Amino acid sequence: RMFITFAIISLLIKESMLLRIVRVAVPSYKVRGQPAQLDCDYELGDDKLYSVKWYRDNEEFYRYMPKFDPPKHAYKLDGIKVDLLKSDDRRVILHPVTLKSTGQYRCEVSAEAPSFASAAGEGRMEVIYLPREGPRITGNQQENRRGDSMFLNCTSGRSYPAAILSWDIDGEKVTDPALLVEYPHIQHQHGLVSTALGLRVPTGRTMQVRCTARVAPSWREGSEAVVGNSQLADSKEAMLLEPFEAITCLVHSFD
Repeated sequence: RMFITFAIISLLIKESMLLRIVRVAVPSYKVRGQPAQLDCDYELGDDKLYSVKWYRDNEEFYRYMPKFDPPKHAYKLDGIKVDLLKSDDRRVILHPVTLKSTGQYRCEVSAEAPSFASAAGEGRMEVIYLPREGPRITGNQQENRRGDSMFLNCTSGRSYPAAILSWDIDGEKVTDPALLVEYPHIQHQHGLVSTALGLRVPTGRTMQVRCTARVAPSWREGSEAVVGNSQLADSKEAMLLEPFEAITCLVHSFD
C-alpha cells in the first residue's frame, strides 16, 4: 500500500511540473468592427516555452516564439487582422473583426526539449452584424381588404445572422400558428439577411401589438403599434440592448 501511495504522489508531482493549459477564453459573440481579445493562459511547470500558436478553423494565423527576433509573427488569413503591438504569448488582439472572422479558435502551447510537451484549448466566436434600424410594422393592404381580420407585417433590418421575429398582443406573446404568417428570408449583399413575419389580428377592438427582432442572444429591438378599427395607428420604437460577453472554453492536452 505504501508503494502504491508513493507512486500516486510521485505521479501527481510529475503532472504538476508539466506544461498545462489553465484557461482559453474566446468571446462567444462580437459585433462586426469591434476588437476581439483571445486569451490563452498556461503554466509551464519545469518546462521552457518553445511556442504559442493560434489557429482559426485549423489554419494558423499567429505565433509567438521567444527564441526568434522578433518573437511575434502574424500570417495573412481572410477575416483575420492581428494587432501585433497589443498581442503577446498569452493574448491576441484582432481588430477589427469582420463576418469572415467567425470560426473555431485554438491556442496550442509547446515546450522545448526534453519534454516536448504540448497542450491546447479552443472556443468558437461568432461575428454578428446588427440592424441599423428596428423592425418596421406595416399594414398589409391587399389582405386588409377582406375586412374580417387585420393583417400586419413586421420586417427586420438587414443583419447577420438573420433576425428572429416574434409578435405580442397586449403584452402576451403570440404562439398560435394560425395567427402568424411566415415569409422567406430576403437576401442582401455581403451575406446580410432581412426577415419578415405577418400577424393576423381580429378587428373590432383596439389593441397594442409589438414586434420584437432578436439577433443571436446579444441584441433585441422592438417596435410597438396601436391598432383598432382595421387601421394601424400610433407607432413607436424602443431598443433593448443586452450584455453578451459569454465565454466558451474547451481544453484538452495531448502527448
